Amino acid sequence: MMLNLAHWNPHWECFAKEPMCKANATAALTTLLTSACSPTGCSPTGVLDFASIIEFEVADYVLPPGWAAIGLDQSCGYDWATLFYNADRWTPVHNSSITGCVSSGRSFAASAFMSATSTTPLAVVSAHFPQTQHNMSAYADATASLRNTFSRLGAGHAVIMADTNTESPSAAAAHPYHNTSGGVNRTNAQLLSDIGLWARTDEPPAAALFDGCCCTPFGPWDTPFSWQGDRIIANVGSAIDSRHLFDPAPQWACSDELRKTTGSEFHKGVHLTLSLP
Repeated sequence: MMLNLAHWNPHWECFAKEPMCKANATAALTTLLTSACSPTGCSPTGVLDFASIIEFEVADYVLPPGWAAIGLDQSCGYDWATLFYNADRWTPVHNSSITGCVSSGRSFAASAFMSATSTTPLAVVSAHFPQTQHNMSAYADATASLRNTFSRLGAGHAVIMADTNTESPSAAAAHPYHNTSGGVNRTNAQLLSDIGLWARTDEPPAAALFDGCCCTPFGPWDTPFSWQGDRIIANVGSAIDSRHLFDPAPQWACSDELRKTTGSEFHKGVHLTLSLP
């Protein structure tokens, strides 16, 4: 079977400071859920199964028919991590849905799911990591928390969709400041191993890593969208298709004016199609 996954962090400024961004991002999410399309293209393999949306701060969002959500609220202090799932295809395993903190002030939403055609539960987690690029202990806290979360879900087949705030070693090496900032750089295999979901030496099925953060550079030494961090990784199946969402970033979310007035940290998104056994 095919599994279609999307992850996107429009960031909180879009909803707290930018009315046009809020309206457009809300509409864009509905389009993404119902047709697997962003303003820059569509999935070639049909509608979504799951979507991880970070800092989507719209508590009264009206879900499209056939969709449900876990964590559509402030699930850790002021932070939001919401896991949307296609309820026509997937059903949460009884009492498995949980929300909480990955670390202080950073949230997750998770559940184990069954489909009509599956015989094995699938654990799916949406998570927002702390700023691990500059803080090794924050990364250790986050991965320890997620190990516990996946253990609680009890499903051997797993997917994590997250703003990991963690670059690959090759990406960090390409930017001198990124590489010397005292943080953590991990391949997909290393990150999944740190969560306790991967014991092999090859890379797991995953969306291609890309520079998706952020609209506003972090300083004069940086450029827009020069950081990695947003990832979709699985420990089962094979990657069939991977593509960026909101690339190039739409003007309603990222422009010179928004950089100056609100400091928009809008992220581009990512889509992955997995073939499951």
